[in-house]
Amino acid sequence: MRENTLILFSSDNGPEDIHIRNASHSAFGSPGPFRGRKRSLYEGGIRVPFIVRWPGRVPAGRVETRSVLSGVDLLPTLLKIAGLPQDDALGLDGEDVSDILFGASRPRRKPLFWEWRFAIAGYNINRSPMLAIREGDWKLLLNPDFSRVELYDIPRDPMELNNLADRRPEIVKDLAAKALAWQKTLPLGPIEPTAGKNDYPWPRD
Repeated sequence: MRENTLILFSSDNGPEDIHIRNASHSAFGSPGPFRGRKRSLYEGGIRVPFIVRWPGRVPAGRVETRSVLSGVDLLPTLLKIAGLPQDDALGLDGEDVSDILFGASRPRRKPLFWEWRFAIAGYNINRSPMLAIREGDWKLLLNPDFSRVELYDIPRDPMELNNLADRRPEIVKDLAAKALAWQKTLPLGPIEPTAGKNDYPWPRD
């Protein structure tokens, strides 16, 4: 079975923050060079390991750095590999990336979206806006009210430190429209007052 089984290993999000006292003892880790941790929409909060093994089908020892994959791609990909039809009526967010698993390297066809409606613990630099969209090389993070807007060229700025929003307004406009339209499709739910904020908690008199 080991030689004829597709094995996928991944994680659900970035490492826990040391400030979360009831969880940091078991889930604390390093996001490496990336900004953000668990709950953050910066790369350190959403990038995860993805290891695939299938002898004779998946190239061994290959490290793919160009293609962008997501957990939402697993269902359409596994349906394709299993030879099962995909019901378009399901409106799946992901895409079939079996060609990438088998050795191809390409840009993804569908954008990726994220939303976090709650507070983010820890240092201010890791507290991202509420929404994020990744399309091509560009990643836009924003609050729905545009109180924070950040645009990054991820391959050239994976640490997300050089905000290009003011210099590329046309990209901001396009990606923001897509992100906000996607947000409207989500179920209603609570939103914490501090969601998307990175204000420093100055001591009060």
